[in-house]
Amino acid sequence: MFGRRSGINSKYDDPSSHDGKYPPDWDARRKAVYERDNYTCQECGRRSGPHAGDGGATLHAHHLISLRDGGWHHLANLVTVCQYCHDGIHGHPTGSQYDEGEHNALRVLRVVGRVALRILRRVIR
Repeated sequence: MFGRRSGINSKYDDPSSHDGKYPPDWDARRKAVYERDNYTCQECGRRSGPHAGDGGATLHAHHLISLRDGGWHHLANLVTVCQYCHDGIHGHPTGSQYDEGEHNALRVLRVVGRVALRILRRVIR
């Protein structure tokens, strides 16, 4: 399914095989994950890509096991999540829109709200 023609080079699965946080073929990996997950956030179900047109959710490829905890860039360790779910998973704003003024303030409030809800859910259980 994802071979040489997709632009993904398996030697970059290992984060120590390249400089920087993301491998040179990151864009191809990200797009392959979106396609595999049908352009749908695996947390909340928001859709993007060919399903949602211009009004679709901003998608991110998220590492299930973080690089800090020994995770790799292998497609099996990546999942599609929307911007808001990704912020909630990490507990802080993520992505390239991080520094966009007022929009950033709204995102921070949403993240704080999601984190608070997660904590409440755990306490209630």
